[in-house]
Amino acid sequence: MLQAQKTFIYEITLYEPYKNVSQWSDRERNIQERHLTYLDSLTKKGDLEIAGIVDPSLENQTGLIILSVDTYEQAQQIVVEDPSIKEGMMSARLRPIHIYFRRKE
Repeated sequence: MLQAQKTFIYEITLYEPYKNVSQWSDRERNIQERHLTYLDSLTKKGDLEIAGIVDPSLENQTGLIILSVDTYEQAQQIVVEDPSIKEGMMSARLRPIHIYFRRKE
């Protein structure tokens, strides 16, 4: 019997020193470029359902990422491998979501 995938919300927030994009160095721009490439790869792999920014003004920017994977440990590994987390630009919070309703495609 196949186990159904589980859904997790992965919330990310820029640390205070990085909230002003105009002050980013080449290092920070590179990290964010790798972060976006990483999320794109998760989408293509089928682990990422949806991702977006809650507050694009960066004043209190929070990104929300919905993951569909087999285990919490797998979701946790995705978080720690994210370049923005690994390089210390963003904090992360991972929580399971129990989906009760979903639009059919």
